[in-house]
Amino acid sequence: MIQIFNTAVDTIQGAKTQFVKTFVSNEELAKPLQTYIDAQASFAKKVGQETFNFFTTIGTAAYTFDAKKAFATK
Repeated sequence: MIQIFNTAVDTIQGAKTQFVKTFVSNEELAKPLQTYIDAQASFAKKVGQETFNFFTTIGTAAYTFDAKKAFATK
C-alpha cells in the first residue's frame, strides 16, 4: 500500500521537476527549486510512512484486543 503512495508522490514530484527543467532557464533559480521539490518528496514520503505505521499499529491492536481479559472482574 505504501508503495502506491510513494509512486504517486514520485509521479507528482517528477512532473514538477520536468516543469522546472522545461520552463526555468536560469540555473540560479532552478537549483533551489529542485532542492525544494526534493524536500517536498522526502517529507511527503515520511509522513505517508508514519501514517501507514500508525494505522497498522492501531489495526493490529484492535484485532488482538481481548475484551474478556481487559474487562474481567475478580
